[in-house]
Amino acid sequence: MNPHDFTWIFALGIVGSISDAFGIGANDVANSFASSVSSGSLTLAQACIIAIFTEFLGAFLLGSNTSETIKGGILSVELFAPQPEILMLGMLCALVGSAVWVIYASKKGIP
Repeated sequence: MNPHDFTWIFALGIVGSISDAFGIGANDVANSFASSVSSGSLTLAQACIIAIFTEFLGAFLLGSNTSETIKGGILSVELFAPQPEILMLGMLCALVGSAVWVIYASKKGIP
């Protein structure tokens, strides 16, 4: 296996990750700050600034727990040792599916 044969999976994974992070952040911010903005307690700009810091810090400080759960609690990565590209492709499909769903749900107002 040539490591560069699967660079496209990595590149698409980066695009999928950014899309998923955008969708999750938009959904979280809408749920968290809608009542504060609509009541006039915060302006939209203030809510966005607070959200930038809270979303980043939450992902940075608590994101490793989610990664550990996926890595060790949901599937056994040792099973993919002979063909790691299958694991990469499976994770890419899960990531793209998650990104598409959360962006669609956020756009349509589905909680």
